[in-house]
Amino acid sequence: MASSNSIFRKLKKEEAEEKQKGKMCSSKSSPSEIIEQVKLVAEPMKNIPPWLGSFLKRTFFGSCMVHAELQKNDLNKYCITCDLDLCRYCISTNKHNDHELLKIYRHVYKDVVPLEEMENHVDCAKIQPYKCNKKWVIALNPLPHCGSGSLIAGDPTCYTCKRRLNDPGQFRFCCIACQVEVVCRKNEISLGTIEMKHKRKRKGIPHRAPFK
Repeated sequence: MASSNSIFRKLKKEEAEEKQKGKMCSSKSSPSEIIEQVKLVAEPMKNIPPWLGSFLKRTFFGSCMVHAELQKNDLNKYCITCDLDLCRYCISTNKHNDHELLKIYRHVYKDVVPLEEMENHVDCAKIQPYKCNKKWVIALNPLPHCGSGSLIAGDPTCYTCKRRLNDPGQFRFCCIACQVEVVCRKNEISLGTIEMKHKRKRKGIPHRAPFK
């Protein structure tokens, strides 16, 4: 009888433990689940273009120092090949004819780039686009808060900067920089490291003298 009672108590204990596990699973996401979600979001940009770090740190629409005497000399283009911000007169010199270029626009006083141009270099599927001059654009860095102060707990926001997203079912970030930050954090690297890799010149392949 004593052994049957101990078996009964053991079964009851196991049942209680199973119920407790069920409650824990139905509660909020665990830290490991959150980390896994971030990994899935960061996957599209695991290979960051080496010029992207320098590009995101630039401020466009200043006056071109090379063509300071000319009007409408705004720096509103970026040459990926040369890692330079350019104005219309820089482009007209034909020095960048065969280079990869990006056109920069302004949206709510922030720099943005056409989606169709940027997606040739970076997977932009998780970055929220905006309409600017009848073009779909994506922001280089976070735009000003929309409805600042009215954000309610539980509202869908950017994974990184917590700005509101218009379509959280499709997008996870409000700008390129926010997605890059998650990738850098995941891989324990910095934008400075990416820039150094871009600037470092690769040596040619050494060739040994032929054997006689």
